[in-house]
Amino acid sequence: MNWLTTVLAGAAGGLVVEAVAFLSNLNEYRQARRKARGARRRTLPSWNRYFDPGPDALAAVTRLLLGAAAAGLFHGRVSTVLAAVAVGASAPALLGQIGAARPVGELTELTEQKKPQ
Repeated sequence: MNWLTTVLAGAAGGLVVEAVAFLSNLNEYRQARRKARGARRRTLPSWNRYFDPGPDALAAVTRLLLGAAAAGLFHGRVSTVLAAVAVGASAPALLGQIGAARPVGELTELTEQKKPQ
């Protein structure tokens, strides 16, 4: 699979996660509206209580970029579009693990320090 396809599929994976989050908020909003209508309230819940377009759009763009970056990093290991989408969807966790990884030399030093003498 070529690099561009992998990166685009990773970006799509990031957007899938945001779409699921959006759907979750939409379902909460719908439930609140139904509850208010069932109680025959005149005022329905505010859309702004469940959605904030600016931060939501920023989160979507960030997820898209993280998904694309992760897929680009793992390009050599990803062989199908579905795998690239999965890498993009899990990008924050994957990139967090890479950032938290310790160099082998540092781990060796820590192991040597703990050995009984």
